[in-house]
Amino acid sequence: MSEDRIDETRRLYDTVAHTYAEVLPDTRYEAPLELGMLDHFIAHLPDSDLPVLDAGCGTGRMLHYLSAREVSPLVGIDLSPEMIGHARASNPGVPVETGDLRTLPHADSSIRAVLCWYAVIHSSKTDVAAIVREVGRVLIPGGTVLFGFQAGTGERVVERAYGHDVTLHGVLHETREFVPWLNDAGFEVTATADRGPVGFERNSQGFILARRR
Repeated sequence: MSEDRIDETRRLYDTVAHTYAEVLPDTRYEAPLELGMLDHFIAHLPDSDLPVLDAGCGTGRMLHYLSAREVSPLVGIDLSPEMIGHARASNPGVPVETGDLRTLPHADSSIRAVLCWYAVIHSSKTDVAAIVREVGRVLIPGGTVLFGFQAGTGERVVERAYGHDVTLHGVLHETREFVPWLNDAGFEVTATADRGPVGFERNSQGFILARRR
């Protein structure tokens, strides 16, 4: 992703943060498949006192989901300062900060699991591969990662989101594309799932769970 595209994404989410938090306060719009993948991820967390990272935590709704299921400790990171402000307010006591998923501010082998839930939907293929490598760097051996993303091929331009006129580029990824990225970063894939669009969705959805070797 070019720096201009990163700035575009940051500005968009800063603009829509308040409305986003109102429209998507929790997981009410997640389909049963998504919730099943999330609960499978939680059920197979490695036994460690190290934190679970919500990479691309947005307003913190998934931090709340994890916390409600007694997952701790938690940490979060997101590109948008305004989204982080909402995450901090809705998850008191959970350390959250702004940052780039390609250069995580965490030491090697300092995280036991990573949830990357729809955080790569604006990222190029090159950047997703870099994010996967960075996740592999911060995870402990045996650590797990779950990616959720909009599935398909090509890009799309969003011109209105959450009640605001915007310009935002979305990138679709195929589940099979993640397999070599994960393998090259030292992971083994343990589960994948895909589903077609439902309701107001325009795109299919993909999910992939992997364990660090």
